[in-house]
Amino acid sequence: MLNERATGTVEGIGLMDHAVTSEYRIVGPPGTGKTRSISDQVRRGVEKYGSNKVLVASFSRAASAELANCDLPINPDMLGTLHSHCYQVLGRPSIAEAHVKEWNCSYPHLALTPVRGQRRLDGEDSVEDDAGNADRPGDSLLRELNRLRGLMVDPARWRPDIRDFERKWARYKRERNLLDFCDLIETCLREVDCAPNNPSALFVDEAQDLSVMQGRLVRRWGCQADYYVLAGDDDQTIYSFIGATPEVILEPDIPDDHKVILRQSYRVPRSIHQLADSLIRQVTRRQEKIYLPRPAAGDVQRLSTGTYRSPEYSILSSAVKHLERGKTIMFLASCSYMLKPLIQVLRKNAIPFHNPYRKANGFWNPLRLGRQTTGRRIISLLVAHPRYGEGYRSWTYADLSLWAEWLCGQGIFKAGAKKLLEAADRKETVTIEQLGEVFEAGPLASLVETFDGDWRTLLKWWRVRVNPEVRNRVQFPADVVSRRGPHSLIEEPGIVVGTVHSVKGGQADVVYLFPDLSRAGDSHYQVSGPLRDSVLRVFYVGATRARETLYICQRENAMAVSI
Repeated sequence: MLNERATGTVEGIGLMDHAVTSEYRIVGPPGTGKTRSISDQVRRGVEKYGSNKVLVASFSRAASAELANCDLPINPDMLGTLHSHCYQVLGRPSIAEAHVKEWNCSYPHLALTPVRGQRRLDGEDSVEDDAGNADRPGDSLLRELNRLRGLMVDPARWRPDIRDFERKWARYKRERNLLDFCDLIETCLREVDCAPNNPSALFVDEAQDLSVMQGRLVRRWGCQADYYVLAGDDDQTIYSFIGATPEVILEPDIPDDHKVILRQSYRVPRSIHQLADSLIRQVTRRQEKIYLPRPAAGDVQRLSTGTYRSPEYSILSSAVKHLERGKTIMFLASCSYMLKPLIQVLRKNAIPFHNPYRKANGFWNPLRLGRQTTGRRIISLLVAHPRYGEGYRSWTYADLSLWAEWLCGQGIFKAGAKKLLEAADRKETVTIEQLGEVFEAGPLASLVETFDGDWRTLLKWWRVRVNPEVRNRVQFPADVVSRRGPHSLIEEPGIVVGTVHSVKGGQADVVYLFPDLSRAGDSHYQVSGPLRDSVLRVFYVGATRARETLYICQRENAMAVSI
């Protein structure tokens, strides 16, 4: 076991003997302040080398954003995911997965889900769980191909269907001058000797989630710098299904004075730490380390009823009590499909929820306030009601255009109303006379009447007149507002819903952890060794999101982890 005396110190990073290696490692178990430690090291690097000579790379865009929030004194171009750095240094090539229209026409039996180019640079490969939800026939093949390439497995050992897919995919990319997600790393490893702008210091966060190929690229670039730092925690390697391996941060061995172990958790209390520790010690290969809980006792409870398929009574009633006391809550599962029954229950009861770590996932973020979201339209509608509260103001044409866009046209709008709204100055305040130029007399009279009553009357007026095509989209946000007030769409929800993979790095006062596994996950759990280890790490990460209370929910069937 590495003890305090056998390891280096954060003050010594970059100053030790580099005859053996210029690599340093910061190992940060859950809640030990790894991000803060990296930020401090980056600032030290900037003081020594300047803001253009320190490069920071991470596995995911979420981690990059977290570091960006630390107000690091570096050039913004020097902070990003490893993939985004590769993308920039290779001249921003066209990303193959974003250009699959012709592929899908040529190979319908191997069709791929098209993605936005930027999402392919996020590190997680836009994956939410253990790859059990591929929408198109080719998605699982491409994911497995990228995993094998990332692990640098000899193609002779690939399955025949993967080799056949790779031949077709490689030809498609070559003919159209495209690079796929894995090509970004592979090309840089082969052709690019040093990191962008030839930095003097290189910092890599979430190193435990790197693949073998990514790890080799980091070390190739790091060796060109004065020194480089890999920060992570092998116990939190949970992206094995896309090629992540703890070996990247465990091997090769480096001098002990080049290793810094952050020992004290500021999040995990004693009882939850004890449970998590017993879980992670079942892993067959890991870095032994001293890891201390915070002094609070905490609480671990095992629910006797309520599974992911039936969360409405015991689970929901328990969560509501915590919400009423102002606690933040996470509901976590190993696969996203396991969260669907819970989301249905939350929607039915008009309980706000979100996932701030996966904002692009609309299913997990139905209340998000984009420029033209349902929530934004409702706020634009209600803001002019005299009883709206703080922020009350008159409608502008921008407000009117937004909430009126979804109304049924027949019998509501006057002829030419649409053109009038398009031509109006969007910042101009709307008068009652101008409303009369937009709406027919009957709807306008009933609209004006709503201002004499509660704002719910105005919301009801709008709901019954929206187009049938959008009524399902309107229902949940409108129900939330009806029960909790107009500002409930602006306030951050107290509940986070997501897979363990989606919230890594996050925390909540109370965590509900579903122990269930998919068929693929269960097959891995039943086999001793690296496959089982990968499953255990997922639930270790899930348990250590809890700051005060951890609920272990009842399993739905035999396919579950024993916690």
